[in-house]
Amino acid sequence: MPQANSKLIIKAIGGYGIIGRNMTVVQYGNESVILDMGLYLNRYISFQESGEEMTSEALIDDEALPNDREFFKKYGKTVKAIVVGHAHLDHTGGIRFLASKYNCPIVASPYTCRIIEKMSYDDHWQLKNKLKPLNINSSFKVSKNITVELVGVTHSTLQPAITVIHTPAGAVVYTLDYKLDNNPPFGPKTNMQRLRKLGKEKVAVLLPDCTRADESGHTFSEKVARSMLKDVLLGLHDKNHAIVATTFASNINRLHSIIDMGELIGREVVFLGRSFSRWIGAAEELGLVNFSKRATILSNGREYRRFLKGANAHRGKYLMIMTGNQGEPNAMLVRVAKGEMPFEFMPGDNIIFSCQVIPDPTIQANRRKLEELLKRRKTRIFKDVHASGHAKKEDHRDIIKILRPDNIIPAHGTMKKHAVLVDLAGEIGYSLGKNVHLLQEGQELAIK
Repeated sequence: MPQANSKLIIKAIGGYGIIGRNMTVVQYGNESVILDMGLYLNRYISFQESGEEMTSEALIDDEALPNDREFFKKYGKTVKAIVVGHAHLDHTGGIRFLASKYNCPIVASPYTCRIIEKMSYDDHWQLKNKLKPLNINSSFKVSKNITVELVGVTHSTLQPAITVIHTPAGAVVYTLDYKLDNNPPFGPKTNMQRLRKLGKEKVAVLLPDCTRADESGHTFSEKVARSMLKDVLLGLHDKNHAIVATTFASNINRLHSIIDMGELIGREVVFLGRSFSRWIGAAEELGLVNFSKRATILSNGREYRRFLKGANAHRGKYLMIMTGNQGEPNAMLVRVAKGEMPFEFMPGDNIIFSCQVIPDPTIQANRRKLEELLKRRKTRIFKDVHASGHAKKEDHRDIIKILRPDNIIPAHGTMKKHAVLVDLAGEIGYSLGKNVHLLQEGQELAIK
């Protein structure tokens, strides 16, 4: 039975007005569920470089973490679960600093749970919350009135989910992050059948990922990125120059394609960069991939230097996959470009960016600096060999029509991107202030 005087309330804690720092609360009566607990990555990286002590309070003050102070003070004891939709740091990175004060489990897919465990081990912090692995397309009853469901979706990492919080007042559907890939080259496609069924039930609120809502059209399948990689790599006929590919370490599907292409062109594939060990290791431990049989995965500075010293004289032998696609200051590609590693880029070497730049000013500036370094070395640069993991405008139109939510609250994006989603909803028959609502961080909305 519903709780007396119960209301469904959505609280915007983080990720409203920026891309990152995601954290939303769904409250029903005197019970709450937290959706995601992420970092604002560029602020976090800047804070790391400052050398200051990384405490939750300092990171909140620096706007690297969601500011959950007021919520915790008033409602911290009502939280029954922290639910994480996928393993990217803008959704999981805040767990290290914030989760332990909430006396509740963390519910996520097995892969996301394994990544959280690895972050705890690698970065030397203790995970106090119990992890509750929940298979994709399964449900978990958090309390008498709240059930969590993870609906399988496609994104740029393994086992991503659309999170659905079922309450007596209806379902809250949280689509951070998704794309509607009907033909992925690796892994399952989005569970459209379940989404259509949800649309025939009562969806009280849709919280859509607006990262690329301002881009027209439909997000292309990951199969398109695979085709682009093949086209670029088969077109590199010079066997005497280096080939370096860079993408997100979390994008296991893309890494799978790069390994395939390396074998196709007859080059040994070698991974260089600390984060590869974390993301690939978790996937291998769960039996989702077996990259170690097909590629060399280096894991520490000594191994990197030894390999690069030898590769400098045999640059035509390898396809190297390096971290640093966003120009992160301490990533492998940046360090090589700066001359900090025993490998020197030569004129004619090939650098393939199998990614797009995250639309954040600091990250965009870092990437420009990296490209300038590579241009000075007279390397050949291939950019945007990529298909996004985020829904574009027409994907949002489809999901709204499928789910038919009573209310829409744009999330995960700047206000400009939220405004585009508002306009799109207006084309479908929704109206701002009536059933489309804009929230800023710290605000909440009671659903009638």
